[in-house]
Amino acid sequence: REVYSHDASLFELVPQVVVFPKNMADLQRLTLTVNEHRGEIPGLSLTPRSGGTCMSGGAIGESVVIDFNKYLNSIEEVNSYSARVQPGAFYRDFEKSTLAQGALLPSFPASRELCTVGGMVANNSGGEKSLEYGKTENFIRSLSVVLADGKPYELEALNRDKLEQKKAQKNFEGEIYRNMFNLLDNNYDQIKKAKPHVSKNSTGYNLWDVWDRTTGVFDLTKLFAGSQGTLGLI
Repeated sequence: REVYSHDASLFELVPQVVVFPKNMADLQRLTLTVNEHRGEIPGLSLTPRSGGTCMSGGAIGESVVIDFNKYLNSIEEVNSYSARVQPGAFYRDFEKSTLAQGALLPSFPASRELCTVGGMVANNSGGEKSLEYGKTENFIRSLSVVLADGKPYELEALNRDKLEQKKAQKNFEGEIYRNMFNLLDNNYDQIKKAKPHVSKNSTGYNLWDVWDRTTGVFDLTKLFAGSQGTLGLI
């Protein structure tokens, strides 16, 4: 457990438990178990971790730390324009695969030799090429996530018709889309004005990038990028 008490920050938190999930089913069971016993065990929570290169303490916690790096590290598919990768895959290995296809994910941070792709998403990473190409959020087509209900979901950009279909669902997912849309649309101007005028923002959730009235695109991957595992397991 001591190994998992540090990341690249100055903080130190020793977890009570470290778990090593092997698949989506493990993540679902883990989430359901934690939710079931949260009322009995004060402070029970989940902290995702991959490379442990976070400089803000996002990869450490005092409760349950989830190591994605040990088993969930496959580079499933890579071609010249897209890829499908598990969160624990090291960026250095992923880069070799993309370069072989004549492509590059240019939002790599300074810790490119140590960080993972999942960590890059969770931190919305940027680096030496980000002024030209932008942060990791710009290169996310879809995300597979496990949410608080213990079920897996696929997040992607939705047009107006698909958004209305999601909002019409009478389930947990539908409730999320209804509530998020109402929050963002009812406070649209205030949220847009609050967007920091910087090339790389690492503070708070990217609410201003989720809903665009002009294009009619609603994209929850923008919210999850940079959320550091606080909204769900990526």
